[in-house]
Amino acid sequence: MNYTDGLAEFMGELALDDIPDHIRRLARVNIMDAVGVIIAGHAFLEHEQDDRLERYLDLLPPGDQATTLGFHRRASLQAAGFANGTLSEVLDWQDTTMSARVHTGSGTVPAVMAIAEWRNSTGVDMVRAMAVGYEVAARVGVAIQPSHWHKGFQATGTVGAIGAAAAAGSLMGFSPSQMSNVLGVAGYILAISNGDGVFTGYNIKPVHGGMAAQAGIQAALLVESGYEAGPLEGLEPRKHGFMNISSDDVRPEVLVDGLGSTWQSSVCSQKLYPVGLLIIGPIQVTLDLMKKHGITAEKVDSVLVTSYPDTWKFVGRHYTTTESTYVDAHLSLPYSVAVTIADGEYGWQQQSTKRIADPAVHELASRVTVDVDESMDDNYPNDWPARVEITLKDGRKVSDRLDKVTGCPNRPMTDSELVEKFVGNIGGIVGQDRATAAEDAFMALESLDSARNLVKMLVPRAA
Repeated sequence: MNYTDGLAEFMGELALDDIPDHIRRLARVNIMDAVGVIIAGHAFLEHEQDDRLERYLDLLPPGDQATTLGFHRRASLQAAGFANGTLSEVLDWQDTTMSARVHTGSGTVPAVMAIAEWRNSTGVDMVRAMAVGYEVAARVGVAIQPSHWHKGFQATGTVGAIGAAAAAGSLMGFSPSQMSNVLGVAGYILAISNGDGVFTGYNIKPVHGGMAAQAGIQAALLVESGYEAGPLEGLEPRKHGFMNISSDDVRPEVLVDGLGSTWQSSVCSQKLYPVGLLIIGPIQVTLDLMKKHGITAEKVDSVLVTSYPDTWKFVGRHYTTTESTYVDAHLSLPYSVAVTIADGEYGWQQQSTKRIADPAVHELASRVTVDVDESMDDNYPNDWPARVEITLKDGRKVSDRLDKVTGCPNRPMTDSELVEKFVGNIGGIVGQDRATAAEDAFMALESLDSARNLVKMLVPRAA
């Protein structure tokens, strides 16, 4: 038996009672959180009059298998997965399985929502599929990271497709042999999802979430049609499977070690703000300092942010201009801290074209510098340490440090915090009554009889 077969056998036979309570809880809150982020992503695009995704959907053949959230339109399974997966990445507000460096929900949740609606699955089916998808993605990611990342791949599009395929296969009742094939097929058809497409400001960036969901759904449909594929770790003598060709340090035994007792997907976090994960800590500390000391933008001379090396490397040196895109904005630490100081808050409105067009924000951002403290890397990614020092124009300096940033694995967001985020994201769109009903349904997902009834709560009454 190869490692992929071992993982597939466990996942193909997984029952609800085999899933520990903390993983069931993650399944419930992660699907709720992701759906809220998807609908908020559409609201942002609508606010920006950005109709590129809608125009793309118009070019596709019509379908009537699943719902594209936010758009409130019917589409094929793959188109719905693509649209919802893309929307999940628009605001960079998605969950993260830190050990695997993957935004698992961007692929897995749209796949689960589409297949569950199509088959009218129960909440028990959805919880099991979420647990399967997240655990498969986590194990594949841990087995190939960090080399996969350093070679330029973004696991959200690559590993995320494999997790989405496993979740889809679970909802479709795949046997262990079919589950093995769906993992292999996903590893064969997934998108490359490269770092240049994510960190350089191109508006294609959110699409890798959509491609993960689309590829995962497609892999499940291919296996249902009879297609087969080899294991993720590859076959002798070349071992040219997905894992070996995308990483220089592969540990295939991670796919099966501790199955049933160790859940790699438990190291999962959700985001407090719609911004790159590395920037959440600096924003949280900045807002705390502003509140504590009555700081306004007019009083600020300069800002020094100190954090772990990844922060400086990926977002700390990225400065913006009035011509920058919203992708630039939510991956720029200087911009994000500056606009937080200017507005006293950080939400998706701070990524809008109108806000980015203000030269005063970028001038303030030019006075934000980022430094590295190597010791802050000691407990990353379980902690996300950040220190912010604000120098005021009157010569005073105020500073604070936070290690356990809200949302990090060592300080996960609570149920009440996630409910507040979810209802805030969808209440103004679908109505407070439906938002509350959806919240109740997600938080008691195992009791849900019909996925289609859940989807009805996610559209306005008039839609």
